[in-house]
Amino acid sequence: MRPSRLLLLILMLLTALGEISTQLLIPALGALERGLHAVPGSSLLALTLFVAAFGLGQLFFGPLSDRLGRRPVLLAGLSLYLLASLGMLLAENIQMLIAARVLQGFGACAALVLARAIVRDVWQAEAGPALALTVLGMFTAIVLSPLLGGLLTQYGGWRAPLVASLVVGSVALLAVLGGYRESHVQRDPQAGRLSRLAGDYRDLLRSCRALGLTIAATYGAMFVVVAGSSAVYIGLLGLTAAQYGMTFAAIVSGLLGGALFTLRNVQRLGPRRVVAIGVALVLTGAFLTLAIYLLFGLSLLGLSLPQMLVTLGGGMVLPAAVAGAVIPNPQRAGLAAGLMGFAQMAGATLGGLLLTWLQDGSAWPMVALHALFAALAFAGFHLLRARPIPIPEARRVSS
Repeated sequence: MRPSRLLLLILMLLTALGEISTQLLIPALGALERGLHAVPGSSLLALTLFVAAFGLGQLFFGPLSDRLGRRPVLLAGLSLYLLASLGMLLAENIQMLIAARVLQGFGACAALVLARAIVRDVWQAEAGPALALTVLGMFTAIVLSPLLGGLLTQYGGWRAPLVASLVVGSVALLAVLGGYRESHVQRDPQAGRLSRLAGDYRDLLRSCRALGLTIAATYGAMFVVVAGSSAVYIGLLGLTAAQYGMTFAAIVSGLLGGALFTLRNVQRLGPRRVVAIGVALVLTGAFLTLAIYLLFGLSLLGLSLPQMLVTLGGGMVLPAAVAGAVIPNPQRAGLAAGLMGFAQMAGATLGGLLLTWLQDGSAWPMVALHALFAALAFAGFHLLRARPIPIPEARRVSS
């Protein structure tokens, strides 16, 4: 299958689906808890378990697509996403909504991991800029979705963002049905078998451990703010849902700048050099946020402005780390994409669980965890990258 603009647009939509599902819902969390008569803060569990399912599913869907092909696995995942979104829309209590949200995470993860694998299939060794473009689409969705979610919640109630997710998922399924032909022609009949899977992941980790830890901790740092920002901006700073959506959209616009930098420079600098620049920006922004909070207390500008450095760096780390893992593994693109996606979501899940456990009604748990994860990303990348271990050739080609 040859590269085309239509295919690139489809892959951008697939890459963005999981973030759209999260960012549309975040401004509605308070209204959702009130509408379902749930305990305040309980909706954070829906976010965290979605991310957990989103990460674990990639370990399954990635290698399965190496074996069966991208298209059937992708169609199955999108169908599950639509059914789960409908279940959330019809939920009568918070428990039903959380259960459907977990299934939605499993469905959405297929879109992300297979979009990354398809990029490697089609663009091959030139996949770096194409991966950055798909991530640019995802980041654009992250910028726009909180704004749209805030407006939908304010004028349509908490179910309105769920309707929007259902519509976006339907468009994605129709786009794949009409615009994507199978791109993985050299399938591995042994891929995804339990007897081999653990060894494959172990070998891949030996060469990508620095990238895996960096993407996990970076996304953990960002997700802590994603999960905690609604309570802080709306509950503590007094913003409306629409105002919060606009503020959050401005913060995450830095992701677009980071993705653009990666798009223009990843071929020249290499993925690991781009990751190094990005993780330094993440650390700087996180520690500025912490310092301002400790010195001057909580404020709108003091919290928001340093976060633009974090999102700028995150916009470099995410696409460059994925490119650094996927490009050297053409026969196992699904496996590599799944591993990096799992690492990304594992960091977010840990951050969300810690934030849920530590929340005390103030912004301190969010700010402190944010700085801790950023420091772990920076330290992990620089401590581990000096000793990369190549993947054994026998494992790479064995069946």
